[in-house]
Amino acid sequence: MDFKVFDQIEPISKKDRIVETMKNALLTGKLNPGDQIVESKVARELGVGTSLVREALIELEHRGFVQKFPYKGTYVTRLSRDDIEEIYNLRIELEPLAVEWAQAKAGPSDFEALLTLASHMKQGASEMNFDHFYEYDLVLHRKIWELSGNHYLYEVLERLVVPLFAFFVMRTPRVRETYIKSAETHKSIVDAMLTKNGPELRSAVKEAVTSFKSDWLTTFGSELE
Repeated sequence: MDFKVFDQIEPISKKDRIVETMKNALLTGKLNPGDQIVESKVARELGVGTSLVREALIELEHRGFVQKFPYKGTYVTRLSRDDIEEIYNLRIELEPLAVEWAQAKAGPSDFEALLTLASHMKQGASEMNFDHFYEYDLVLHRKIWELSGNHYLYEVLERLVVPLFAFFVMRTPRVRETYIKSAETHKSIVDAMLTKNGPELRSAVKEAVTSFKSDWLTTFGSELE
């Protein structure tokens, strides 16, 4: 037999397995926003060394699922209504700037990639695969931030948005229509980059991000503190 029958299996490190196990606990409510995560306890339960758990927590912090506080420990990300409003108030000012700068540097292949990501978001929403929805959502925004060419702006938005998205993954009610609307609004941002300029572009993006804020706060309802 001289043809290939099986695809190669991607090697998965023990750290990655710990990350996925802990992430699953976060998404299924076994760990809740605000819960403290004690490295030694997790290590005992999983039967692994604390160094591996520490590495996994660094990865989860990078993805926004946990937050580390000096002299206090590591906690599952928790955001209040005020936190979300403050984050969005900054995004409403900064995202239009990132989009405008990105527009000036983007080429045809970049716009095509952004439209593809928006399409993947809509597919994730339609299939109620919300983990994938947020994954493509974040990749789309990161591409825009990167295209802006300003790494300080990228870092500020990264710090603001990643914990926000992770919190939404853990807590947002699974309402398909809300996610489909969000995907369509993201596509409208890319469309605006192709058809508008200057103040008109900034206004379109500001309106889109404002709608995100309104939709998610409405969706959460009384769940937020």
